[in-house]
Amino acid sequence: MEIVFSILLIIYVGLITLAGRIWGKISEKSEFGVAANLPGVTVVIPIRNEEKNIEALLKSLKLLQYPKDKLEIILVNDASNDRTKELLKILTTGIDNIEWFTLDEPENFKGSYKKRALTAAIKQAKFPIIATTDADCQYHSGWLLSLIGTMQKNDLVMVCGPVAYHKMGLMSPILDIELASLVAIGAASLSKGLPNMCNGANLAFSKGVFWQVGGYLGYEQIVSGDDEFLLYKIFKQYPNRVGFVKHIHSVVRTNPPSSWKEFINQRKRWSGKWKAHKSKTTRALALFIFVFYLVFVVSLGMVVFGWYSWGIFLAQITVKVIAEYVFVKPVLEFMGKRTAIIWFIFMQLLYSLYTVFIGVAIHFSGFSWKERKYI
Repeated sequence: MEIVFSILLIIYVGLITLAGRIWGKISEKSEFGVAANLPGVTVVIPIRNEEKNIEALLKSLKLLQYPKDKLEIILVNDASNDRTKELLKILTTGIDNIEWFTLDEPENFKGSYKKRALTAAIKQAKFPIIATTDADCQYHSGWLLSLIGTMQKNDLVMVCGPVAYHKMGLMSPILDIELASLVAIGAASLSKGLPNMCNGANLAFSKGVFWQVGGYLGYEQIVSGDDEFLLYKIFKQYPNRVGFVKHIHSVVRTNPPSSWKEFINQRKRWSGKWKAHKSKTTRALALFIFVFYLVFVVSLGMVVFGWYSWGIFLAQITVKVIAEYVFVKPVLEFMGKRTAIIWFIFMQLLYSLYTVFIGVAIHFSGFSWKERKYI
């Protein structure tokens, strides 16, 4: 087993080292465009039971530096059963470029509620560029300018932006490390023509291209993945016209999970999309990560029972911790966050256990999200 884990570790370290180098080469210069030439943009936000976040969301949206006559914001109330609808009525009154509507709870619906809400809003959008984000997010005033300016300057049909957590929460340092890793891997993979992940909280794309590729058609039954499946479909048609925006103004900040239950359910929801990916590279990467952490957990168990050398295992973990720290540290600094190396040590067991647990559990148990149950 020592040899097996050593081989997997060499591959793992090689992959994150390569991703780190590619991340470092991505320019942090963002194009902000000329106001007179900026295209019209419709920001689309699905909302489900977000009474705690609506006020902060609207305050952040109203501060966006984008020509008001070229900016439309559509909020989709996805059958919320809290005070979301009431707050939308009150807080959007008198704001000309913000509109909202409610989708009723459908009977016997088996698809993705979020894709349903996004599609409904995009159908109503009057502008040629769509930007998607989430209701628990906060934005720099130059967020849209950085995304749309980059699209405009480089003749892109889709751009992906970075996402970070904007307040402290459950296991904040560990979650910051995890999210920063995902952002960097997604950006690096896209830069090398192998897109495998992005975040729907920070996307912009051509409405015409969205309809051209069929929107979310073919993935309607998958609960999550509205972002990554759309990225895959658009990149397949326009491989040289999809990019990543790496600028501090382009970072969208979102809420971390507020409880262990929400954390586990969120990860189950994310994990459910991997088996539906049509990209062999993406599926292979997901499988490798699962196998790597499974072997890690098994090796740890063998160490406890004396079937695996403590010295070899500690050496392997030391290499892993250092490689991860070197990889993630620049990404965290870019996002305005700093984390001590001690948290990378804590991550070894926690991240490994939940990766293996969720990888197995998703096949045998359902999950709940936004007070909806999925089997």
